[in-house]
Amino acid sequence: MSHQIWNFPVIYQKPELPTGCEITALTMLLRFYGYPVSKTVMAASFLPQTGYVVRIGENGKKYGPDLNACFVGNPFGKGTVCGAAALVAAANRYLLSCGSSLWAKNITGSLPLELYSRVDRNQPVVVMATIGMKDRRPAEGWYTAAGKYVDWSTNDHGVVLIGWSNAAVSIACPICGIRRYSRMQFEKVFADRGRMAMVIE
Repeated sequence: MSHQIWNFPVIYQKPELPTGCEITALTMLLRFYGYPVSKTVMAASFLPQTGYVVRIGENGKKYGPDLNACFVGNPFGKGTVCGAAALVAAANRYLLSCGSSLWAKNITGSLPLELYSRVDRNQPVVVMATIGMKDRRPAEGWYTAAGKYVDWSTNDHGVVLIGWSNAAVSIACPICGIRRYSRMQFEKVFADRGRMAMVIE
């Protein structure tokens, strides 16, 4: 079995958003659904952002912002990553401003087969992966104020899943365009990133 979403709009993050892969991936998704918004407008006006402020608590643990809920740093310059929750918030802010009937949904925790089932229905999925689908580099992490542990790595990357087969997946990447990767490696990286994903429906 296999399925491919054709004519998917590819947008490259550079040069304007050197660390804005996730919001660029979301912008591709919005373009797929017919919304003409730019990646820079999405990054500047709709993406939840916060500064890179990390401290050591009295218990000796490191504390910082929630990487899943907001982009830490500046996607136009020096930044880290964000998770599916931040992209859902950005998408819904934008969709609401347009009076759209569509809505973004956080599907973090989904198994790969659930993602492929969505692609079968021509529903692209933004997933958190790594650059080039390489093994994840050692991560830096901390606890949020709510006590949740979050981490990020220098090769973390946001992409869009647009196709799959028994052997491979098709990915729309904000750095290198449409590429095919080993399905086994994709599923490993997807798991290593906490199975973070989001869709618009």
